[in-house]
Amino acid sequence: MLYYRGSRNEVNKDRFIIGRGKQSSDLTIKDPNVSRQHAMVECVNGQYFIVDMGSTNGIEYHGQRLQRKPIAHGDTFNICDHELRFLWE
Repeated sequence: MLYYRGSRNEVNKDRFIIGRGKQSSDLTIKDPNVSRQHAMVECVNGQYFIVDMGSTNGIEYHGQRLQRKPIAHGDTFNICDHELRFLWE
């Protein structure tokens, strides 16, 4: 489960897109600093990863910019000023 601004978003597909584009994203973040297709939550063999899709401003985890990282329960990532928290239930 992905939490953003107090709302729950079920990650229910193998490629869950996060970005500014309404038509091209599963989770839309209304911010001009967020790329149209900024990041993706990808499921590979039951393991979820967060992946930067070539965005300008990137994804941060504990202040470090990253390209791809396995997601653990409770992980929090930042896309620009937006916090995304993952809780597996």
